[in-house]
Amino acid sequence: MKSRHFGKEIWIEFVTAFLICTAGICMLEGIMGMMFFPEERFGYEAFFSPPLFAFFSVGFGLVTRSRKELSIRQVIARHILHLALIEAFVFGVNYLSGVLFSWKIGIALALAIAIIFAMVYTVMYMNDRKSAALFNEKLKQYQEDAANREG
Repeated sequence: MKSRHFGKEIWIEFVTAFLICTAGICMLEGIMGMMFFPEERFGYEAFFSPPLFAFFSVGFGLVTRSRKELSIRQVIARHILHLALIEAFVFGVNYLSGVLFSWKIGIALALAIAIIFAMVYTVMYMNDRKSAALFNEKLKQYQEDAANREG
């Protein structure tokens, strides 16, 4: 039963991160497109790009998982590895599909990816914090109710 609940939590976390990441990628592509490629127009197949990048980006998050508790240094190292995997994937896909760009665009893209990465983790943190506060509030109420029944 516990592993089932744990699996459900991971699934919900994955989907939430995927949706946040997809929204961020859509905004990124729109902003960078207007800035660097205003004359470009795309077909409907371009709509598949953000969810594809989001799926793999969130999937690479498996490197941050561990069965044992990690130190702060290990957590940071795993997050840096996660970001590096995402950056390598995005630049690799662009390279393999023949998209080459200037160093200025490359730096802007790398920074934008890092910003989206930070945004996803910030939103997930805020959501987890809100959930924990709600849980603690309900636990406190339960304890008070239990104490009143006993006393």
